[in-house]
Amino acid sequence: MPYPRLFAWMAAVALLGGPGPAAAGESSAQRLHRKGVHCMEEIERAECAIEHFEALLEERTEERELLTDGLLRLIKLHEKAGDDDAVHAVMRRFWDAGRGKLRRGHLPYTARFLPKDFDVVGAAHMQRMLAAPMKQRLPPELGEYVLTCDEDRRKELEELQLYRKAEARAKLKNQSLQAALNELGAESRNQAAARRQRAEARDQQRARPPKPVFADGMCATATAFGEASPETWTRIAIGFHHGDWRRSAAVIELPGLAARIAAGVAAGRLSPAGANTWTVVGRRYEGQALQIASLELDELVLASEGMMREIAASHRRGKRSLAKEVDHLIAGVPVDTGFFAVATEGAVRELGFGGMTKGRRKLLELLLPHPEGIQIAGVVHEYFGMFLRMPTDTPVKAGMLVDIVRRMITSQADSDEDAAESLRLLDVAQASDKRALLLGYVLSLGQIETMMLD
Repeated sequence: MPYPRLFAWMAAVALLGGPGPAAAGESSAQRLHRKGVHCMEEIERAECAIEHFEALLEERTEERELLTDGLLRLIKLHEKAGDDDAVHAVMRRFWDAGRGKLRRGHLPYTARFLPKDFDVVGAAHMQRMLAAPMKQRLPPELGEYVLTCDEDRRKELEELQLYRKAEARAKLKNQSLQAALNELGAESRNQAAARRQRAEARDQQRARPPKPVFADGMCATATAFGEASPETWTRIAIGFHHGDWRRSAAVIELPGLAARIAAGVAAGRLSPAGANTWTVVGRRYEGQALQIASLELDELVLASEGMMREIAASHRRGKRSLAKEVDHLIAGVPVDTGFFAVATEGAVRELGFGGMTKGRRKLLELLLPHPEGIQIAGVVHEYFGMFLRMPTDTPVKAGMLVDIVRRMITSQADSDEDAAESLRLLDVAQASDKRALLLGYVLSLGQIETMMLD
């Protein structure tokens, strides 16, 4: 075939979105993803991109990262076309896309030695989320505000955020910037007072549980390393017992851990406390020393002194102590998520019904589906997606609950125009096998910016 005709044929294949030859070593899933991205970004043909991404979701593959990216791109394409039903249909495929073998690697290795009674476990892949397109397009101060451990800097960022909100409100209401600042300041004070009243009312009803060790402990650790935030950390896994948050710990994967610890010791912010263990100087948790340990290369354990002894003992035995029920729930979460959390059946029931009277709890447990735990997964790309799956052995009740919730969503959307927009990409459904209740919610960059400036 002469070269001009060959080049024309190749161009036609690309423009038409046809299969074309696969690149050397390219899998079928990789080819479909590549073609879909080409149709979406290069030649801007939505129908071509949808066709390839739909085919990608039908692939039996363990290349889950490609599937999630294709799924989020499909959501963007359908949302842009105003096809909300298609958006919801795609969201329901999140948990089953690929249907390959279960993949491991959700947690840092040391997390397998967390205590057996930890029934709530979660993890966040920091670098994956920080590299997401949505993060790159958000105001840079937002990410800094979420991660900073410097309280003075946090206050500066709060003032900057208030100023941005005031600018947006002044423009919307055609008022002066100072008037908008005054309004927002008054609203902020009223909201703070209302929060204090609610907190006081809760405290009167029952004692407030202590924070888990990682709530303040992660910033204490970053500060001990001489860092302003955990922004350079790779992954963070947390775990605790639902009924006693003092039984909590974190396992953190971060590069160059040995050098960071050495710097902390040299600065007097860390002190040796045994084999591969250090105390964070001047910080305590529930009457015990706050400690860190390095039991595996570039993996840090954060816990109270007593909890650290338990974890270190399990590590020395070399036997997994993390509960099998927790491990099973984690294995069902797509491995490429930005963050996830799971809770066992017992934890879900107690967290959901624990504060109720005996009669009310019995009635609700009779009416609602029986939860066999819960799985929550979050993904960040150009959209932010939150996906919840609750396995259940009562499909009839689950179906009834789905119908009720859908009616509530429709009713709220019909009565409130602002609510209609925020609820548009919320979906509640049953899994195709009826053995799980699914909830999906997707937010675009514009919706997040609106909430920030509201």
